[in-house]
Formats: sequence, structure tokens, C-alpha cells
Amino acid sequence: MSKTSTLCTHGFALVTALAGLFGGAGCKQDIPLPPPSTRGDVVVTLPPAPSLIAKPYTKFHQDGVLTVEGLMRNRDEFLGKTVKVRGVVTKLVQCPAPPAPPVAPDAGPAGADVVVAPPLPPRLCDPPPQAYLVDGDRASRRELLVYGSMRSPIADFADKAEVTVEGRFDIVSQDGVFLRQAGMLVLDDVAPPEPAPTDGGEPGPTP
Repeated sequence: MSKTSTLCTHGFALVTALAGLFGGAGCKQDIPLPPPSTRGDVVVTLPPAPSLIAKPYTKFHQDGVLTVEGLMRNRDEFLGKTVKVRGVVTKLVQCPAPPAPPVAPDAGPAGADVVVAPPLPPRLCDPPPQAYLVDGDRASRRELLVYGSMRSPIADFADKAEVTVEGRFDIVSQDGVFLRQAGMLVLDDVAPPEPAPTDGGEPGPTP
């Protein structure tokens, strides 16, 4: 056998031995298993999925007056129009009534009762006159903002009273006090009553 063949034989044997040594060592390594989970058997209960079907509602009362929900759910249909709506008054804000003016001793004939008309309330105050209307059956959570001065029908509102009121349905009041994207009812002023005439046929003094 030649010298070259002897070297090749010994070299191959050496490579084979080294491969077996390192390869076998790698295969015999023990991989530790993860410890058992210590978490308890927790059962998660999720709420039922909400229904995406719109619930039926009443748009008009039997006499043709709009409900609060009927008006607000059809905002684009009535926006910018004069509408009549009925609801229960909540969150009422009104201006305090001014004190009555004093009566002069010589305001009338002796022994006669002097009747002085009460002073008109201020048109606006801080916070401004406002209220919210809700449907009487409370089937809806919608609230309609109603805004007007104390010369408007809002001056006659009472908390928790059911009212039928007419006004302009808009998203902003003319004076810019309120802005509401859902829509609001703006009330116009009502002309004050004419003063009662005196005995001479002339109108009495105005406040």
C-alpha cells in the first residue's frame, strides 16, 4: 500500500471518529420540559352581542304632533323647518322674576285700588333659559334641547310637565348661544299682552 493511501485511510477514520463524537453528544442532550401550568380553570363569560336591528318607535302622536324621538331620529327631514313637538319638561332653567315696582301714594284716586301690571321678565340671563324635552313613556333616551328667551313659551314651562310647543328645528340658535349637532328647538318671542285701558279709554302704563 502506498504512503498516500495510508494517509487517506487514517484521515477518513479520524473525521469519522470526530463526527461520531460530537454528533452523538448533540443527540444525547436532554431538553427540559416546561413546568405544568399553575393557572386555575377560569371560565370567561362574555355578554351577548348587541342587536343591530333598529327598534321600532313612534314618530307622531295620534293627533299628528311629533314625538321627541320621531323628531330627532329624522333630523335631516325636519332641519330648518317649523315643527310642533310634545314631550315632558326636564332640566328647566328660567330667569328669576324681577321684583315688582313700588306703587306711588298718588298713583290713583283716594280709596281706589291701584293695579300695576307686573314687570316683564328679562329676555335673557346667565345661564340662558333652556329646557329638555323627553318622551313621556321614557322608551327613548333622546333629549331635545329647547331654547328661547323669557318672552317665549319657555317662560310658562314647569318641571316634569308635558307640553306641546312649536318652534324652529335647527342645529344652532340665531344668537349663537347654543350649537347642537343632534338638533334643537328654537322658540320665538311671544308678543306681550296689551295693557288694560283706564277709565278714560286710554291704555294704562306699561312696565
